[in-house]
Amino acid sequence: MAIIIIVLNYKFIHLEKYFILLLILVFLAATILSLYHLGIEQGFIKESLVCDLKKGSDLVSKEDILKQLQEKNISCKDVTFKIMGLSLTSYNILISLLIVISSARIYLNYDKN
Repeated sequence: MAIIIIVLNYKFIHLEKYFILLLILVFLAATILSLYHLGIEQGFIKESLVCDLKKGSDLVSKEDILKQLQEKNISCKDVTFKIMGLSLTSYNILISLLIVISSARIYLNYDKN
């Protein structure tokens, strides 16, 4: 989404200030979603059915139950990859927040330049 906004900014340069504001909103939403996911990873927030759709389905036959038991499902709260002890969700929060802060500073100082 951010790439589309940036490309549109080159076409409609006279609307640059509004595109900056739109980028702030996009990355603010990304930060909020990442915070929600971090809450699930840390156990502060309970997983929704989206994370484990198989639990919400109705199993009718014993073959369906056996098939589901043989499948390995990865939960949203399971961190499968870390860099220097932090999950990718943590890095997403940091990067998105930095982009929000820097974009907000650009937006607030836009008319001064």
